[in-house]
Amino acid sequence: MEKETCKTLLKIITNKKYVHFVSRGNEAIKIALAITKTLGRTNCLIQEEGGWLKYEKFIKDVDMEPIRLVTNYGLIFEKELKYHSHDSVLLLNSLAGYIVMHDMAKVYDACILNDIFLINDVSGSIGTEEAKFGEILLGSFGIDKPVNLGEGGFIAFDDESWQDFLKDVEEPQLNYKLLEDVLKNLPERRRKLLNISKKVKEDLKDYNIVHKEADGINVVVKFSNEEEKQKLINYCKQNNYEYTLCPREIRILDDAVSIEIKRL
Repeated sequence: MEKETCKTLLKIITNKKYVHFVSRGNEAIKIALAITKTLGRTNCLIQEEGGWLKYEKFIKDVDMEPIRLVTNYGLIFEKELKYHSHDSVLLLNSLAGYIVMHDMAKVYDACILNDIFLINDVSGSIGTEEAKFGEILLGSFGIDKPVNLGEGGFIAFDDESWQDFLKDVEEPQLNYKLLEDVLKNLPERRRKLLNISKKVKEDLKDYNIVHKEADGINVVVKFSNEEEKQKLINYCKQNNYEYTLCPREIRILDDAVSIEIKRL
């Protein structure tokens, strides 16, 4: 009963007809790519920064060609999609690097125009309108995600025939009662994380903040020398914020400190 309640909640959140729970987000990515492979797609487009470490490996595992798109600190340029028409899939982290949200309506329109199949990784964007665009939606419930159950993930879509790809995938024994509570609390958790992010941006307004005006969760701040870097690290330590250093593919490829608000 609790599992079905969670599925109903996710159907509402994603605006998709079918939801299947998986052991983790990575499994959902593999299933999504397997579906697209059978549709005759040969290339898979991914963002050069702000995506996920395993995208490229999983793409190669299904004998598709990974193609990296140049980005503006994680944001793809929709106009570039015209060079990859008809045989491609776009596997996109809609909340790039957890720092900036794509305009997924524009991305989806560009995909339709160029006959590109869209897989939307909504691990970070879930609970927003941007998490409703795409032929396939998928996400993780990791402890440092907006849906922070600590285990599991999901895949969602509208095409009934794609359920065949899941007939041998047993749904995990998650704590569905807790997941129900976490899903119901998602709007409040998103508000909390965004408010902390805004406070950090205000505290560090004199620094070079990447996508400063965006409603992201993490805050990525570029530094130009060791002194700036150390000041940013000290700020994180004083405020008990976890951080990671860039260049890092899943954040940005420049020298920066990524303040990991999503881990709170």
